[in-house]
Amino acid sequence: MDNEEFIQFMGISKRTAQCWRDEGKISFSQVGNKIYYKMSDVDKLLAEHYNKSFKSK
Repeated sequence: MDNEEFIQFMGISKRTAQCWRDEGKISFSQVGNKIYYKMSDVDKLLAEHYNKSFKSK
């Protein structure tokens, strides 16, 4: 997925996506001026920040 799709999918700003790349939170490829993400890397990011729901009483 390209950067625009990633931003829309995650509901984040361009700046947040840049910070996540700079911090190494998400791997990416760059071809020319375009940024791309593997879906497996997006899934990994989401899995690493997954929180189970709290059990309700």
